Amino acid sequence: MQIKPEYVTIKQKNIPDVFDETAIRALVVRVAGQVYANAVILEQIDSDGFDVYELTDKDGKLLIRANSGVSAAAAFNRYLKDCCGYSVGALTTSGTLPETPPRVNGTIQRKSRFLYRYFFNYCTFGYTYAFDTWESWEKVLDYLLLSGYNLVLNPIAVESVWRKVLLSIGYSKKDADGFLCGPAFYPWQWMMNLSGWAGGAPDWWYDFRLELAGKFNERMQSMGAGVAGVGYVGMVPADFLNYFPESKVVDQGDWFGFVRPAFILPEDPNYQKVADAYYAELRHIKGAEHIHFYAADPFHEGGRTEGIDLTRYGLKNFEKMCEVDEKAVWLIQGWGDPKKEMVEIIPNGRMLVVALCGDSKQLDKTSYHGAPWISCAVNLFGGQYKWSGYVENLSQRPFQYLAEDGMNIIGIGYMPESINCCEVLFEAVAENAFRDGASDFDAFLKHYITTKYGYYDKKIHAAWREIADKVLSKEHALGGESGLCARPSLTVTRVSSWAIPAKPYLDQGPLIRFVQELLAHYGKMQDRAAYRKDLMDAARQILSNVSWRYIEEIKKSYAAKDVDGVSDYGKRLLHLFDLQATLVATDREMLLGTWLEKAKALGKTSAEKTYFEWNARVQITLWGDKQAAAWLRDYAAKEWQGLLEDFYKPRWESFISRLELALLTGKEMEPIENYHEELPFVYQKKVYPTQPFGNLKKAVEDTLKETENLEVIGESAEEPQGGTFIDNVFKSV
Repeated sequence: MQIKPEYVTIKQKNIPDVFDETAIRALVVRVAGQVYANAVILEQIDSDGFDVYELTDKDGKLLIRANSGVSAAAAFNRYLKDCCGYSVGALTTSGTLPETPPRVNGTIQRKSRFLYRYFFNYCTFGYTYAFDTWESWEKVLDYLLLSGYNLVLNPIAVESVWRKVLLSIGYSKKDADGFLCGPAFYPWQWMMNLSGWAGGAPDWWYDFRLELAGKFNERMQSMGAGVAGVGYVGMVPADFLNYFPESKVVDQGDWFGFVRPAFILPEDPNYQKVADAYYAELRHIKGAEHIHFYAADPFHEGGRTEGIDLTRYGLKNFEKMCEVDEKAVWLIQGWGDPKKEMVEIIPNGRMLVVALCGDSKQLDKTSYHGAPWISCAVNLFGGQYKWSGYVENLSQRPFQYLAEDGMNIIGIGYMPESINCCEVLFEAVAENAFRDGASDFDAFLKHYITTKYGYYDKKIHAAWREIADKVLSKEHALGGESGLCARPSLTVTRVSSWAIPAKPYLDQGPLIRFVQELLAHYGKMQDRAAYRKDLMDAARQILSNVSWRYIEEIKKSYAAKDVDGVSDYGKRLLHLFDLQATLVATDREMLLGTWLEKAKALGKTSAEKTYFEWNARVQITLWGDKQAAAWLRDYAAKEWQGLLEDFYKPRWESFISRLELALLTGKEMEPIENYHEELPFVYQKKVYPTQPFGNLKKAVEDTLKETENLEVIGESAEEPQGGTFIDNVFKSV
């Protein structure tokens, strides 16, 4: 398939070939050190709109010829992986750089087949990066550049923009601050789902965030990468009529108990005032003058369209973007299906759809009503740790789309809700950035094993192949939510409200064999961070899956009035908490303390530290107030050391005790006030470790012992019934 020339022209105008040698060398220094920076020669070459690079040896040095800084970074990443055995990944950095930079044998030439390589989900800025400072953001952006991503979302400081907008149009400081959410919940405000929840950040916070957003923009732009800001499509606070009673506010209802922001339409007398103020403040962020992509998702997961002329609404909002920026491209999520009337009215190529389901849903030439789209994937919902996804589809499907006539695919991307688990999925997308076509999937696995673990082994390859076929293929078949994180009840089958129900008796053989094979190489690979992460995470997934079996047996025993069965399986379940906590404690990112201390470190006073910690604790547990928690609690559940022992285990201990007492006394178990029993945790201030501890090898061995007597009880590994996660979300809004 030939990508349309007009799409190429738009990309060339909006993301020009910036080749800043100083910026490129600075990245090399950060990633590999000055010795490697001294060994690199940089030359810019022309491109036809599609990024390109060339690697070769010149006088004993590494010659990188590329059209842009992004391409040069991707070239250097290829050199690190293939020549140095050094892998900088989304979750881990593995390997040791040779003291003397190795030479390149021959010439490596690569050209991307995709105009855009896109990264980020709004949710990532809440579930992973809500409390990050520039020190950690630098590492994140370096990874994205090395991976060849040339278009990234940046909603940082939109809260600062809105605060200034509201104050400038006459809002009181109290009402302006009352509209804004807390740091852990900003993403959902900018997707127009909620407002006001958990707000109250200190005044200095807003300037801090503006500075952070500017550094983000300028870093990516200095390397020739594009940034997408957040556009304006009529959003106003729900109390807008209190200040502007002449406006016609379109109420958007609620979102799982939260008040959505309202809308004013482009013909409203105050639309221009708010839009002008918004874009003026957005432009004050450093680097914003070079932003030409505007992300906006009206009616995301619901919202009301009754009485709205969607054709006019879409066109007028786009015209406003173009009034501010003649190069404007409206970036919209393909989560569900964007409104047809809005999509069709936008000039060809000036609306770009990021298709979140490019791996799990078969797209075709009718997808997204004729708008060009980027084939992306979304998983790690809520930042839960679960081995689920479609790794072979991620690796192969974009090139299959490219090969089909009439398809409007022009890019690839990855939009996980969090960046915390299953690094192979991230690698599958990144490896496509500068690949000529779909390579044999087994070649990808071989490359992953070699670069991540340090050497190739056929048995490990076979184990990964089985994981790809039976775990990372059918979502939630063997890699779903953890029963340990589920709120106890006699009907519980899932953790979050929209997840596919667990299947307690699935054969865990593929995961067990995978862990056994990795463990057999512990002596040789234990120093490789990626190996340790994969070993820990796969073992964690086994315990997560087994927990549902014990939960199901507890439920059956209670129904049979078998108090001994309740007690026996209750002890087994509670023992899993201890095993899991011991296992995950060996990984720094699996510690509750890591998350909480990052949040607390932002505070300048004791009270501010309390505020940020409360935000962090609420998000991963109740998520919202009592009304919202009925839907959203545990959506962001985490199998972290600290949470397992102090939040999840106590509620299961309490529940099992109540079951035993009910059976012993013959009395019905009283209803549990879950929200009120869980609420105290969000106000606690217990300090947790931030450094990993324990023995990974022993923890994995203990995990395997727990599975020795598991039998398969007739359930197949077919995908559970009840619809996909995406289907379930849209049924409920």
